Amino acid sequence: MTDNGQPQGAGPVRMCCICRRRLAKAEMLRHVRGESERGEGFVPDPKGIMPGRGLYVCGQAECRERFLRYRDRRKKR
Repeated sequence: MTDNGQPQGAGPVRMCCICRRRLAKAEMLRHVRGESERGEGFVPDPKGIMPGRGLYVCGQAECRERFLRYRDRRKKR
């Protein structure tokens, strides 16, 4: 076990931006800020190779529904 309670060698861990649960990166869906058919917002990045800061969403239906309404809460500079 490591200091954060994860088994050693378990791979990268990411946090869901909606429910804040920590899961293996492979179990999460990554989104990045970009252009979509609905305008500017977050687009899925299933391969995890698009440039930019990624947001991760877990597989729970409730989290995925809430992410559709999610707005970035970072301060504008």
